[in-house]
Amino acid sequence: MVALNYKSVLKAVCLSIVLGTSFGLSADNVVVKARMDSTAIWMGEQTVIHLEMVQDKGQTVMLPVIGDTLVSGVEVLKISKPDTTDLKNNRFQINNDVLVTSFDSGFYYIPPFKYILGKDTFKTNELSLKVVPVEVDTTAAEMDIKGVDSPEFVLWDFIPEWIWYVLVILILIAAGVFGYIYWKKHKIAPEAIDEKNLLPPHERALSALSALKESKLWQSGQEKEYYTKLTDILREYIDERFHVNAMEMTSSQIIDTLRRNDETKAVNQQLKEILEMADFVKFAKMRPLPDDNEMAMRRAVNFVDETKPEEPVISEIENKETAESKDSDGVSQVK
Repeated sequence: MVALNYKSVLKAVCLSIVLGTSFGLSADNVVVKARMDSTAIWMGEQTVIHLEMVQDKGQTVMLPVIGDTLVSGVEVLKISKPDTTDLKNNRFQINNDVLVTSFDSGFYYIPPFKYILGKDTFKTNELSLKVVPVEVDTTAAEMDIKGVDSPEFVLWDFIPEWIWYVLVILILIAAGVFGYIYWKKHKIAPEAIDEKNLLPPHERALSALSALKESKLWQSGQEKEYYTKLTDILREYIDERFHVNAMEMTSSQIIDTLRRNDETKAVNQQLKEILEMADFVKFAKMRPLPDDNEMAMRRAVNFVDETKPEEPVISEIENKETAESKDSDGVSQVK
């Protein structure tokens, strides 16, 4: 009877150890993380937080409970339905997107999102969001409110309507004559055209980046001017190369637009890191390290090189035919 009790106790202890170890491994196999499309936005602009969780099949993990606000000042506009992807090997991934915005400028700390499996809690990485204020002209014009006066005699009310049409036509003719004279006087001669404007967009962009590198702005403490000129060069290149109005778009809008372009998918992440670093320097007054400044320049040059149009390749047959035609022309002339 004592031996039976000893064996029962031993089996119970072994079973509890196995079950505890199994649950610990399952818990350790849960991986969660969070990332944000843009960490710096204008006041009133929107950005998306992507939540990802990878777990074993058969586990029941409680997703984070998200209210109307993440923190005071950061509002939740929309939460997408969970999207499940089968990763094979008895594991799958659940994705959630959270659309947020803020109407108060400042720097916000977003705490980790919590996933619960049994008694274990898994936290994502923490996030931060910089909201930049939009400058508004608050100058209000003074209004002088007076009482209603009786209408005065106005001569224009007694002029026939057709006279106004004649005056409009005469003004248009005079404007046309003046414009033609001005154009003739200030017409730009062909030799006055800047040859740089005749270069392809990628050559002008690479030339401007080289000049910016030689100016050594960030080496003299002018990081804000350096990143302003760097992003302006890239925005002008994107505008001319892909016909995207990048000069009037925010950083996140440019990234979202180019993400759908097959020619920019491979280097879109590099452009995103350049624009995010530039936003932090220009709006959050961050002082990047020298390695970050040099990396931004290398990424800009690589972005232009990787997205420039491919040059037409002349086949060997075409080269041979061209050479033969030149030789035949030379023989005929000698004869």
